[in-house]
Amino acid sequence: MTTRQHSSFAIVFILGLLAMLMPLSIDMYLPALPVISAQFGVPAGSTQMTLSTYILGFALGQLIYGPMADSFGRKPVVLGGTLVFAAAAVACALAQTIDQLIVMRFFHGLAAAAASVVINALMRDIYPKEEFSRMMSFVMLVTTIAPLMAPIVGGWVLVWLSWHYIFWILAVAAILASAMIFFLIKETLPPERRQPFHIRTTIGNFAALFRHKRVLSYMLASGFSFAGMFSFLSAGPFVYIEINHVAPEKLWLLLCAKHSFSVRDDHL
Repeated sequence: MTTRQHSSFAIVFILGLLAMLMPLSIDMYLPALPVISAQFGVPAGSTQMTLSTYILGFALGQLIYGPMADSFGRKPVVLGGTLVFAAAAVACALAQTIDQLIVMRFFHGLAAAAASVVINALMRDIYPKEEFSRMMSFVMLVTTIAPLMAPIVGGWVLVWLSWHYIFWILAVAAILASAMIFFLIKETLPPERRQPFHIRTTIGNFAALFRHKRVLSYMLASGFSFAGMFSFLSAGPFVYIEINHVAPEKLWLLLCAKHSFSVRDDHL
């Protein structure tokens, strides 16, 4: 059995760290939104677009990486996505205008989707059905740490350095994650189980899902839920920092309160 070839807890820990990249790349830079807006001399709405395009890229990426992972294998897809994530983080750090940052954040989100999609498939390959849920809960437990610590790190980076270093930190984290994937994670989908990638077939499969009423209702419910959360995340830093004069390094206290309610809702 595949689980005997690897240390289960090592795999869970590595995949948990990899899954942390997505929430880190959102929550870590939230305290910097008002600073970015002031530095580029643009209204809050323009800076909030950096979060909107990230989520758009992340949503579209999830439609792409699943079929790619079934065709080319799990490891090359997640490794490629993580390397592109690192490159996009560097591009964000070097952005000279708000328009450049908005565009680069789209590719940042597009790349981040690789880990979210492939981790689930990779875990299903490794663990039998009766173990999958338990092991995925450990991965999610590791991932839960990210939204708690990200605003703390982002706030203090702003105090001591600048918002650019937030993206440099994300780039370094992605490079380290890529190294762990390359050296420690083995391919879990053998060639004989891979499916040829046909764009027409893929589109047809998604169309069939969208016609399924139950699937569509779940998607809409989840979509509205996330819309509310990200509306808060994009507007919250401006309300707290600019209107209520909360110091950026203390924003994490309020964001952690939000996160605690999110965790509670996930268990209801």
